Amino acid sequence: MGRPSIDPELMIRMLVVGYVFAIRSERLICREVQVNLAYRWFCKLGIEDAIPDHSAFSRACNERFREGDVFRGMFERVVEACIAAGLVGGEGFAVDASLIQADANKQRSIAGQDWRRDRDPKRSSRAVREYLTTLDDTAWGAASDVVPKFVSPSDPAAQWTGAHKGPAFFAYSDNYLIDVKFGVIVDVEASRSIRQAEVGAARTMIERTEERFGLKPERLVGDTACGAAPMLNWLVEEKGIAPHIPVFDKSKRDDGTFSRGDFRYDPTSDVYHCPGGKRLGTSGTVHEGKTLLYRASKLDCDLCPLKPQCCRARYFQD
Repeated sequence: MGRPSIDPELMIRMLVVGYVFAIRSERLICREVQVNLAYRWFCKLGIEDAIPDHSAFSRACNERFREGDVFRGMFERVVEACIAAGLVGGEGFAVDASLIQADANKQRSIAGQDWRRDRDPKRSSRAVREYLTTLDDTAWGAASDVVPKFVSPSDPAAQWTGAHKGPAFFAYSDNYLIDVKFGVIVDVEASRSIRQAEVGAARTMIERTEERFGLKPERLVGDTACGAAPMLNWLVEEKGIAPHIPVFDKSKRDDGTFSRGDFRYDPTSDVYHCPGGKRLGTSGTVHEGKTLLYRASKLDCDLCPLKPQCCRARYFQD
């Protein structure tokens, strides 16, 4: 006959308890609901009612709830209630991301260049199959062509990151779109833990919020992750949203070498002048469809006393 069925509402209520009180383990959720009367009340359980086994949560999340968007629907109903109560202004949004450490073992990882994407999904684990289906998603596989340093074979979507300035680890990014009136989160989206993926997730959330709730902000607050030119152009030109975002600019150096601002551009002649007064011209060839290279004469550079400040690399100094 098998085990008795479990009411999906009970499972969802127990998972909500876990999310609200940061109980990340299904096993621990079951233990807490077992002994906490407030949790039992919220889950509509009597004092003698049995608690579902933790394995039921894993099966439900991986099988019953995964394809049904149950949690997405529940989340959006809460947002709709907040809108109806006047808790969402819709004029200003903020976007941010939090790192969520993945359950992936560094000791069992492989070098990024050794990971093959062209594998048979039918012979792969569930995590690998899910990853392979997101290769064209801007928040996942299509976010960047850069090969990661390490890949976890059991969870290839997890990103090897050192964003916390400490020991690196595998992680995901949990991205939030927040209405600034009362700090209500109006959308969430998971992504790889790299800047390009977080930008893709931000776009997805902005468009989805407009589609689902009719909310289109006048301004967006974000950090430098969203400050690259393509994202700023998309916000201003395509969406009509004023960005309150620091520009993502790596032109200023802090290693003692000259920054981009130290080179003066002459639009009339289409040349740059270096701090030593020499001309840097371009052949007009566009590299990678977007970049023009300006170079000085080797004869000028070889004799220039400022050469060590132009580039510290020995290759360019010899």
